[in-house]
Amino acid sequence: MIDLLILLAAAAATPDSIGYPSAAAALEALKARGDVAITEEGGWTVADDKAGHTLWSFTRPGHPAHPAAVRRTVVVENGQASIRMNALCQAKREACDNMLEEFRRMNAALQQSLAPPKAVSATPAWQPTAPQKIRVEALSKAYFAEKDAARYAEAWARLGAGLRQQWTFEDWRDAMAASAARAGSVQQRELKKVTIYRSSQSGAPGTYAAVDFTGRFANAETYCGYLVWSEQADGSFLLMREEENYIYNETAARLTAEQRLKMKGVFRCVE
Repeated sequence: MIDLLILLAAAAATPDSIGYPSAAAALEALKARGDVAITEEGGWTVADDKAGHTLWSFTRPGHPAHPAAVRRTVVVENGQASIRMNALCQAKREACDNMLEEFRRMNAALQQSLAPPKAVSATPAWQPTAPQKIRVEALSKAYFAEKDAARYAEAWARLGAGLRQQWTFEDWRDAMAASAARAGSVQQRELKKVTIYRSSQSGAPGTYAAVDFTGRFANAETYCGYLVWSEQADGSFLLMREEENYIYNETAARLTAEQRLKMKGVFRCVE
């Protein structure tokens, strides 16, 4: 299976972002083509351009970000697939930002589902120890508690070099604070599964711990994700990957029970 990377373009304020002067013009042009399938799904109008390897999503009247169009195209270069996303949103900036944040999360979940980490065959005699699991559970709870209490400097200290290279502390802190503000107060969080395994990352064999969790917030009844910790030479663990997925109440209200269940499947929520 080829690796999948997600390349996200910013929400552009000009029609050049999607190739049409407006979302309505784009939809009309796609409807005029005989090779594009147009369907209504979960309050969205979806246009599947199979020939162009492109999926279009259009808001419908009543959506906070209406009128808006999101174009996602799959491109394969040098054996590697990427999803390139462009959007034209003509609503208020906050509504547009919220809409794009949901698409970013869906794309990231798709990346994870199509390109999971490849585990190498473990020596049959190797088994994780009880102290390792205890340390990972305690670390995960402490990390969440620090973020919930806005003690971001303490939480940042638990990040490994890989994550620190992707963010400055200030950018990471601001992103975490913005996410917390939108989700509202945490109502419940539960560690559902801890998997400790041997794997090879970037050619360096090591021990890793994947922690699946679920929960809910004041503004997001559905919340799930995972943490991946990497064991260090001294037996400690540092965070190397984190994903948090939300179905916000405002979105859930527009979905059927079946649609919410499908979204949880895309997020790979562990029950």
